[in-house]
Amino acid sequence: MVNEENPKVVLIVEDEDTIRKILAIECKNKGFEVIEFKDSAAAMTHIERKKPKIDVAIVDLMNLGYGGNLGQYIKNYPEYKNTKVIYYSALTEKQFNTSILDVPDTYYVNKVPGSIKKVIEIVEKK
Repeated sequence: MVNEENPKVVLIVEDEDTIRKILAIECKNKGFEVIEFKDSAAAMTHIERKKPKIDVAIVDLMNLGYGGNLGQYIKNYPEYKNTKVIYYSALTEKQFNTSILDVPDTYYVNKVPGSIKKVIEIVEKK
């Protein structure tokens, strides 16, 4: 059940408009607040300036700008040390440095048909 007074905040950084919008709609339908960006550089600027609450970050590994390193960038801020990071990518685990998954509360979901459901399940986990 979602806490109406203090909803979970989900940051979505995805350059594919359709996927970003579907993720945003699914998160909003679950009662979460959504902050969305098309590229990592814009997300980083927003984070630096505003320091918004972020409970979960859904990050496209091949995103324009800082790409998959955005998850690591977020975790460098003390206020985001407990932020869950979900790397959502068309890359398979053989195509990127999987050491980024060694960080606590870090997940990987391969972009395949039906995978948005898995992303939302991870977002919902405590």
